[in-house]
Amino acid sequence: MLNPKVKGLFLDVSDFSVLAARTSGFKLPLTVEAVDEYILSGSDSAEDIRSFLESLVDFKKSNHFISRCGVYPEGRFVHYHEVESVIKAKKLDFLSKTLEQEFKIDPEENEIAILDARDGSDFDPNTSLTKYLVFCGGPTEAFQEKQDRLLQFGVYPKRLELSTCATLGGVSDYARFKEIKSPILFLELTLKSTNVFILNRGKIEVSHTSEMGLDSIYPLLQRELGLKDESSARKLFLSNTFDFAEIGPKLLRRITKELQATTGFYEVQTGQTIEHLFLSVLPGNLSWVENTFADALALDVLKPNYGSWLESLKIEIGDGVEVSNMNGRWMGLFSLMAEFDSVEKGWDEA
Repeated sequence: MLNPKVKGLFLDVSDFSVLAARTSGFKLPLTVEAVDEYILSGSDSAEDIRSFLESLVDFKKSNHFISRCGVYPEGRFVHYHEVESVIKAKKLDFLSKTLEQEFKIDPEENEIAILDARDGSDFDPNTSLTKYLVFCGGPTEAFQEKQDRLLQFGVYPKRLELSTCATLGGVSDYARFKEIKSPILFLELTLKSTNVFILNRGKIEVSHTSEMGLDSIYPLLQRELGLKDESSARKLFLSNTFDFAEIGPKLLRRITKELQATTGFYEVQTGQTIEHLFLSVLPGNLSWVENTFADALALDVLKPNYGSWLESLKIEIGDGVEVSNMNGRWMGLFSLMAEFDSVEKGWDEA
């Protein structure tokens, strides 16, 4: 039995935490009534997380609570692609072959959406006049696994989104709202990989995935500190008990070099200078990672002012909810609430 209550529940579930918000409903305008975080340890039971969610919403007399959820399935992808011509972009068989040949993605085994890279809108081959596309999605099995996990928590995902895309939309709209005209380097650093994007005035202009994620750092940390195994290194890395200010640049050197190559090539090709860095997902105790990348790349960290931006999207922050100190990892959660296609003021008017 589903809970028919009108309260909204939004969840952003990553490898690191469950970010949750209770709202006055799902339809805009809405009010954010409460936000909370459950930090995942790796040994969490479904009952633990359900108990956490029950502190936010009323599960009484129901097995599941309807929600809108953002997830990070393993094998997810967001690929920018420029088709040779608008005519070719209208041929679905050509786009299918592009996925298979260019990106090694089997359309039969993946959930796939095609977006207009210029504004993030759904690509319609019958009406869209663009050759700039974004292929996004992930393995069907991986999405199913995430959905099954949410059901174990007592959550029924009425809408299940790829958090990567939701956050990209949020950062793009925030840049519009703040009139940021220069390109933004967007990083999604997770355990297995690093997704790299360059956003420019609402457009995705670069999308690249590196196979180096946090897991690639642990062997180096183990050697540097003389730890007994990689498990000990991982535990120390994710803890909030060690100052990484000195050793941090060495640990992130390989990833930093890749980022320097990507940003350098983009700036040479376009003649534009990237000025801001946005880092999503990572928990608060890893804020030094963001600062280390920013220093190495000579970029300013993009620190969202959520209050004024959300207000512009008809999302009110309720009494007792404090958002002034929230960093970039909360962008995905708030972006799930927004309807960016309803924003009237576009980039040309900004």
